[in-house]
Amino acid sequence: MPHPQPFRHPNRLSLSVRRLFAGTFTSRCLLLLVLFVCLPSADAMARKKDKKNAKGSPELVEPDAMAAKAAKERRAVTPEAAHTHKAGYINAKYREGIDVSHYQGVIDWQRVVKSANISYAYLKATEGATYVDDTYERNLREAREAGLSVGSYHFYRPNVAPQVQFENIKANIKIEEQDLVPIIDIETRGKVSDAQFIADLKELIRLVERHFGKKPLLYTYQNFYNRHLCGQFKSYHWMMAKYQDEQPILSDGRDYIMWQYTAKGSIDGIRGHVDRSRIMPGFKLKQVGM
Repeated sequence: MPHPQPFRHPNRLSLSVRRLFAGTFTSRCLLLLVLFVCLPSADAMARKKDKKNAKGSPELVEPDAMAAKAAKERRAVTPEAAHTHKAGYINAKYREGIDVSHYQGVIDWQRVVKSANISYAYLKATEGATYVDDTYERNLREAREAGLSVGSYHFYRPNVAPQVQFENIKANIKIEEQDLVPIIDIETRGKVSDAQFIADLKELIRLVERHFGKKPLLYTYQNFYNRHLCGQFKSYHWMMAKYQDEQPILSDGRDYIMWQYTAKGSIDGIRGHVDRSRIMPGFKLKQVGM
């Protein structure tokens, strides 16, 4: 059953309004004008209601437009956005290249390309469990902008678990930013046994190969290979270091795709010395392309 509406006595204002409406046409128009001007608008009443309801609530502040603009600009200027060629680009103009790290400081890559007959550059990215070279991102961006084929390398630490080192590689060497397969730099056996050294190295190489979809390039120097790596990793390409006029000679007679022939190269745009390498006869850079 519906509730009865309560009886209300008419107040003076309602009686006056009825009398005015009962009057002439002119008086009715005057009343409508007065009501339109004097009564608060719906928006004003809504704002008053919102203010009342928000009493005691935290004040809502509009986002800082300049801060938002700055954040948008920071997002737009990323290494990926600045690259001028797609991953897997092969510069086949020359057979020589360089590898660099933070030891070379700030490099003027445009000057390097203009002054040196090189086609590729390998950049130090990571080492061991957590180390990331602080020049890596800048070198990666600017070397690719200069038109070089670029790859990244990880310095292997035998005393650190392969899975841990792989996580460091995966987090920092992005597949979509690479023109060349990654290098595993192998220069020390640490304090582990020969058997453990080979087993752990095989595991890291397996993880890297599965993640990148390509066999990594392996790097070491002649004497270390002959002492610890002879006969191992037969299906992989090697970069071999030997800083003499004679080419490296490996005890198992295997060939290698690159020879790092000096650590004292001099190139305009790089302060101090830089490692230089060349592709060996019978091989091409695209054989280590991504």
